Amino acid sequence: MPGFTIDPELRIRASPPIVLRRTPDALEFIRRMALNTPSRAWQDALQEFKEVWDEWSALEAVVHLEILLEAEGLLIDDNTFSLTQDRQHAA
Repeated sequence: MPGFTIDPELRIRASPPIVLRRTPDALEFIRRMALNTPSRAWQDALQEFKEVWDEWSALEAVVHLEILLEAEGLLIDDNTFSLTQDRQHAA
């Protein structure tokens, strides 16, 4: 799969937070989720990322991933991420 930049990057609720900046990073994250979560949605996302071949298909796959992350309560918005980063730097 060619590597495309994810812009804006996707921030995922985890400890520490996961930041997906490129499509290969997203593919690896989705592979882990598909293995550990018995959800058809993760299998579908995995298949979609495996089929990415150009910038347009990458964009569509990233949008679908963002929707899935939001539905699963895993997507961190920019404001939450900034607060988390500030707390980590303060510690």
